[in-house]
This record gives sequence, C-alpha cells and structure tokens, in this order.
Amino acid sequence: MKTYILRLEPHDDLVSARDKMGWAKDSRILLVWPEKKSILNRRLDLILLQRHSRLLGSPLALVTRDSEVHYFAPRLGIPVFRTIAKAQGQRWRVPRHFRRLGDTEHRQEKAERAGAEALPEHSDVLYRQPFESSAKLVSPRPESSLTELKPPARLAFFVAGVLALLALAVCLAPSARVTLTPRTLVQDVLINAWSSPEIERVNIGGATPSRLVAVSVEGRDRLPASGAVRLPSQPAAGVVTFTNLTDQLVEIPKGSGVRGLSTENAGIRFITTQAGQAPAGSGQTVDLPVQCAMPGPRGNLPAGALSAIEGMLGLQLSAVNPSPTRGGADQLLPIPTRADRLKLADQLRLALEKTALLEIQQQLNPGDLLIPGSLQLISTVDETYKPAENLPGDQLSLSQRLEFQARVVEASALQNLAQMVFDANLPTGYQAQEDTLQLEILTQPEIDASGVIRWRIHAVRRVAAQISASEAVQIALGLDPCQAVQRLTVRLPLEQPPDIELQPAWWPRLPILPFRISVQSQG
Repeated sequence: MKTYILRLEPHDDLVSARDKMGWAKDSRILLVWPEKKSILNRRLDLILLQRHSRLLGSPLALVTRDSEVHYFAPRLGIPVFRTIAKAQGQRWRVPRHFRRLGDTEHRQEKAERAGAEALPEHSDVLYRQPFESSAKLVSPRPESSLTELKPPARLAFFVAGVLALLALAVCLAPSARVTLTPRTLVQDVLINAWSSPEIERVNIGGATPSRLVAVSVEGRDRLPASGAVRLPSQPAAGVVTFTNLTDQLVEIPKGSGVRGLSTENAGIRFITTQAGQAPAGSGQTVDLPVQCAMPGPRGNLPAGALSAIEGMLGLQLSAVNPSPTRGGADQLLPIPTRADRLKLADQLRLALEKTALLEIQQQLNPGDLLIPGSLQLISTVDETYKPAENLPGDQLSLSQRLEFQARVVEASALQNLAQMVFDANLPTGYQAQEDTLQLEILTQPEIDASGVIRWRIHAVRRVAAQISASEAVQIALGLDPCQAVQRLTVRLPLEQPPDIELQPAWWPRLPILPFRISVQSQG
C-alpha cells in the first residue's frame, strides 16, 4: 500500500487537517507535524484524526517531536515516529506495552475513547457542546499523586529521600588536591662529536651535520712603498739655426719639430718654443729656441745632432743646433714593488678573515657552533690597487671585497645528539624534564688531515620519575590524610612527602569518588 505523506502547516487546525486527509485514496496516511510548532497535540484532536482515518479506510501514523503527541498517540493506538525515514522503514505498530495495558488508566482511556466515538461527526458541533465527556477527552496526562499514599509510606519515602541526599552530599561535597614532587636524577655525559660535509643527520655515534654560511666583507689597507725608480724629470733645451733655401720669406710656426738623423739620436724630438721667420733669400738664417719633447738626459745632444725638420718646412729650410742641448735630467722616486703588493694583499686578507668570522658569529642563533678552521676564501669580488702597477708613489693602498664561507653546527643538531645519547641511557620509569639540557664545548673544533672536524661536548640534563595520576588517586582513595601521605610516599618515587589539601578543610578523609581528587606534579 502506498504511503501518502501529508505535511501540516503551522496555521492548520483540525478541520483543515481532516480536509487534507481526504485527498488520500487507498493509501496509508503519514501526518508530519511542523518543526517547533505545537498544533493538534490534544488528546481530543488525535482521537478525531484517528476516527476520520478509519472512516477513510486508511491506516494513520504520525511524525513529530511534540512530547504531548508522543504521550497520547501510542495510548490511542496510533503509531508515532520522530522522522519520515523511520516511519517509512519500520512497521506501523504501537509498542506492546501500550497494546496490553490492563491497568485502571487503560480502562479509563478505553471508556473515554468510546465516549469520543459517540460524539457527532463534525468537530464544530463538539466545540459547541462542552459536556462532561468532552472535558475528559481534552484533559492533560493523568498524574499520580503521593497524597494517595498512606502516612507511613509517605514518611518512608521522605526518609529515603533525605538519606539519598545525605549520601550524595558525602560523595560529592568533599574534594581533595594532592601535590606530588617526583624524584629527579641528573644525567651527565661526555660526547666525542665529529662532523664532515658528507654527514646529513645526527647519529648516536657522535656524527653531527653542518651547514655552510657565506658572508661578503670589504676593507682597505696601505703600506709605504719599498722600491725606488729613476724617472725623467727635466727636458733638455737649446737653440736651432734655420737656414732659408728659397728666395721667399718662410714662416716657422711654434711647435715645429726638429729631429736628429743618426741612429743614436733616433726618436729624440725637439720642438720650437716660439714662432719665427726666415728672411727671404737663399742662405738667410734665423735662430729659434727648442726644447726636447720628452724629459730626461737623453735630450742632452752634442752640437750638430739636430739636422732634420719635420713636415713641409723641410723642403724650404735646413736646421742645425750650433751648440749642445743641455738641462735634461732624471729624478729618483719611490715606487711600490711586487713584493709590496703581495704583502699588502696578505695583510688585508687576514684582517678581512677576522671581520668575516665576526659577521658570521652575528648571524648565528644562540648555541650554534662556528668551526673557525673551516673558514675559506670563496672569491675576490673586487680589488683595486693605488697607484697602479709600475707607477711611482709614496704609499701603496689596496681596497678589496672578499667572499668567505665557514661551516656551522646548529644548536638543534647538538641538542639532538645529546638527547639521543641520554635517551639511550634513560632509567626505566623516568622522563626528561623540559629546558634542563645544558651543553658545554670542552675543546675547540679541529679539522684533521681527512677534513673531519672533531671536538668534545659535556652535556647535562635532569630527568624526573613518571607518576600516574590515576595510580596516585587509587592509592589515596577514601583514606585519612596521614595514611594517604604514608602510602603515597612508600609506593611512589617521590622527592618529598606529598601535600594534601581537603575541601572543606575539616573533612576527615579523602573523597571516595576518584573524580573528586585532583593530582598535580611540581618540579
């Protein structure tokens, strides 16, 4: 048989509900109450809905969370469910204890139901006739009263209630707080630690991974030049006689060049320091001052050494120095040598190494271990010498920017190593106390020939006995404070006798309920 699901609205009354029920033909009717709305929850309403479903020939069941409907419906023989899914998945039957009621209440309900079925069919007639049977039908749930009991029974119930309250107070009123101080021990160990670039994780044998830390530093340094060099300082000077080879006036500009033709004087050039004119006529002469183009004693030439004129003037004029040129001289100047450069580079690199170590130290976290011997120069980022190579100068200065790297063992790796060693030797029943691990580096890390870094560590930590709170509660349960202290001290690993606080303070014994005893551990 099909199930017709009829959802009631919050505004529905008995008349509209019965009209909707008439829409179902040859189907089971499942009335669904609206959520959080109390409608049609009187006994009379349910009786009339049940009678109408019988007239329609359709079985009736209800889906609601209304407590009134859940009380009256099974007593009237109407199945009631909390969800539609349960109503569709279960048989529509009233629980057995409602079907087999044989007490007075059931007989009264049957009489009321019979009276309700004798009422007129239309509900509006019922509401207009407030006779005695209808008043019974809309009455609330039957209530029992202790006034029907005899005085001795009432007294017994009263005494039992008082005793129950007293027992509840004895169990729940007292509380206790037990403070335990677990026994502590000190673990002390010396560890031979080592590290190499190949180590990736800590192991109990002392191997510890390390990481590279790079830093770039720059600096300047200087030192006096230790070398000396003789360099030309004064140019030679003299007079050149120019002879006109033409019959015309010849202009001689300032800066006109005159050279020697011999192999000894090749490359030595003189220039006129002022302009002049060779008078017209072959053999006419003019004397002009000249100066060597480059300083130094090479310009000191004998008379007649200069005889060639540069350029087009050489076709019009001839030249000769009638007297030697003089005044060319050298000067002894300081100059940095190659040894000075190497010395200054080493001196500055050592200073920058110290700076790099300090900067790497500043980047480390507390407890990290820097391996001093692992510092290496990676590259020279910038390098500038002043003066440049082969140039004189009183001092040699160097500006460098270098990049270094060094190996660092992190504090977490050292702590993990110490914890692994400690845990391997942890006494049974004890656990480590937090923030008690202390490390001391006994020897500075050293790098051996194979590149392995070795050093020694002194590690200390405290461990405390593990005490089960539930075990402590079971030992002290229901005892007086003195007995509880004695038993807890004997059975548990404690540093000192426990402290017990009772609430109220005058209560003679610890609670008998475990959840009324709280256990705290200190230290």
